[in-house]
Amino acid sequence: MKTIFTFLGMLLFTVVSAQDEVFVHTATAANSSFNITNLDHPDLNGNSSATFIVTHNLDNGGVQYNDKVSGTWYDGSVWTVYNEDVTDIVEGSSYNIYIPQGGKMISAEADGTSYDIELNDPAINGDPNAVIVYATYYNPNNVYNNNNYGFWYNASTDRWHIYNEETTTNIPNGAVFTLLIDEGTGGATAFSHTTTAGNTSSNYTTIDHPSLNGKPDAYPVVSHNWGATGDPSNIIMDNTIGVWYNGSNWTIYTEDISVMPEDVKFNIYVADEPLGVGEETVAEISSYPNPTNGEVTFTSKEAISSINIYNILGQEVKQISGKNSNNLTIDISGLAAGNYIAKVQAGKAVQSVKLIKL
Repeated sequence: MKTIFTFLGMLLFTVVSAQDEVFVHTATAANSSFNITNLDHPDLNGNSSATFIVTHNLDNGGVQYNDKVSGTWYDGSVWTVYNEDVTDIVEGSSYNIYIPQGGKMISAEADGTSYDIELNDPAINGDPNAVIVYATYYNPNNVYNNNNYGFWYNASTDRWHIYNEETTTNIPNGAVFTLLIDEGTGGATAFSHTTTAGNTSSNYTTIDHPSLNGKPDAYPVVSHNWGATGDPSNIIMDNTIGVWYNGSNWTIYTEDISVMPEDVKFNIYVADEPLGVGEETVAEISSYPNPTNGEVTFTSKEAISSINIYNILGQEVKQISGKNSNNLTIDISGLAAGNYIAKVQAGKAVQSVKLIKL
């Protein structure tokens, strides 16, 4: 029986001071053995209940391709990243590690009878634009899972599925996935990127997004999104993918150096830049009504100086200047129905708020 259960649930618009954590880990002779490399981070060390997402990073002090499917495992004292095919870890290979502190993560377990698992959670049910990323998880059933995965949306049931890109092969019985399904209030930006002739070359595609452009330390995590039946993005990507910063932009690339097709859709999560010293004050921003089909009011304990609204593709669709007031009402009736991210600048804090236009 396929199962799905919640790891962490946070109220969507509740303000918390926790900030999503992100860092890059490089496998070395000192921190690796056999097919495993040990992570070292205060939010992970000794924390068996921690959850995180991992994506390959091509270049962290030296370019190193790594055409291996990676999984996550807690060995009883430290968290690790490991090769699912049990070959030795590639020394010099690097991994972006994303630790959500405010988003919602769920876990899904396979029963071995299908190549996919239906996901069932109110945060994503009925939302074909949901942005989901995953990591395979060796605990609790000690099952290796050497497959590439993507997501597809069943419009007839209004449910998302995670599926084996090798669609003729069932997911191993007992294989477990951790899935980040909502950016919550941990300071995340979630959006989708689609490959085109203009942004794709050879085995990579260039991402153009304000949360990533010119930010080599952003360390995004990504997963493939097949979309709903009939979408141009209905392309199987049975390739291990990673990310690479080319000096100005982050890119997504294929580890086997195969050509990156056009119309492929990727889901991306980016942790907002952490507050600097002296910027620890939380603005305590709230919004109402939300969802809305017209006006929405933002309130803050600090004066609101600006609000920038982005669509699911990361494109800025509206910019509003504040009036040095703790309350700011804006009209979004002209926007298309869907999900948006409002970046609210209040005092020295910038906070992301998920905004739903009916």
